[in-house]
Amino acid sequence: MACQQWPTCVEAALRRLRGEDEEFLHKWGDLMERIGPAPDRVTADINTAGQLLLESPWELGADVLEWFAWNPVLSKPDIPS
Repeated sequence: MACQQWPTCVEAALRRLRGEDEEFLHKWGDLMERIGPAPDRVTADINTAGQLLLESPWELGADVLEWFAWNPVLSKPDIPS
């Protein structure tokens, strides 16, 4: 993933975590359930978590970054052709 796409991926993840991307949830919901819910540090303040992902992801901690690594929530959004 190119660095220029990172902000787009983070914004997509925030929308997905808020339940605003029904197509994504339909496609990946089962896997996300098996991985488990987002860490409390993310769900307590999704906007702050998004800012940290953009500016200093290491501040989220290894457990949160591991959750993001296994969860497709940060994947590049599908752009309609």
